Amino acid sequence: MRYTGILSLALSAAIVPLGCESKTSSTPPSPTTPPSATQKIGEAAKETAETAKAKRDEFIGELRPRLDELDARYEELKARAAAVEGEAKADLEKKLEDAKVKRDAAAKKLAELKEASAARWEKLKEGVGKAVDDLKTAFE
Repeated sequence: MRYTGILSLALSAAIVPLGCESKTSSTPPSPTTPPSATQKIGEAAKETAETAKAKRDEFIGELRPRLDELDARYEELKARAAAVEGEAKADLEKKLEDAKVKRDAAAKKLAELKEASAARWEKLKEGVGKAVDDLKTAFE
């Protein structure tokens, strides 16, 4: 029995220092992301950006014919203004000037949209649509 007590005391003395190891940092080390997970995240981000770019290009493709139609209406209005005289001509020229300003604004917004990043194009989309709608109302 005596040897058992001495043996357990010696064993305890050997184990205690192992559990009392001091650490220099109070925060646990952050787990590292395995390369395969990092790669998957990168691929997902790339895929998301490509999808956003495709949506942006589709939106631009839908806007282009509308803008072309409004350009044709502008040219018609210009021809009508050249054919009339008096107060009607002044009214048409005022409409033409207003339409030109709105056309330039819509074209500028569309150019910004074409150059926009995948993350930014959604914010610009609303502005471009509004500019084209404003141009359309200039002809009504």
